[in-house]
Amino acid sequence: MRQSIIIISIFLFFSACSQRIYNAPLVPAFQPSDYVPLSINARKLVIIQNWKMPGEEPFYEHLISPNPSSILTDWAGNTLIPAGSSGEVTLDIRKASIVITDIYQADKITEQFTDNQQNKIEVELAGQIMWLQPVTGQTGFLDARAISSTTVPESSTAVEFDVAVQETILSALVGFDRKFRSEIENLNGMILR
Repeated sequence: MRQSIIIISIFLFFSACSQRIYNAPLVPAFQPSDYVPLSINARKLVIIQNWKMPGEEPFYEHLISPNPSSILTDWAGNTLIPAGSSGEVTLDIRKASIVITDIYQADKITEQFTDNQQNKIEVELAGQIMWLQPVTGQTGFLDARAISSTTVPESSTAVEFDVAVQETILSALVGFDRKFRSEIENLNGMILR
């Protein structure tokens, strides 16, 4: 009896030592302070969401919170600041999708013991920005599109998967912002300096 208790205690001790102990990673979030606001020569900002979430595989944006469309809306509300006396600037969200696909897994027994990549996460943001200034007769149209992708290993936890998804969304937003800022330089009169 005594010997079995000692053996069970030893097994419990070694099983506790093999447990993975780590701090849960923080899920990144959209920070408006990461993007410099632009004073737009318009009186109001209009955001139109033309992207309809399919709600079926391989599209998963309906299961992700916050989803790419709401992050793009927050970006526009905090970055495109109307500062003019007339006119409007419109962000037409054409696509804000998350596609999660399974990656082919190994069939060989020797490859079963390696930490392969299990899922591919791809985020695509696409939108058109229309600027109308009726007083001066100026107009402008910008198309911005960004795609970002990453893979997630088999050993990742649910929190690590969420972190990878949010990092991919924010990476696509950085690309969208960079593309927008490079295009807006070509429009005279849209930005108030």
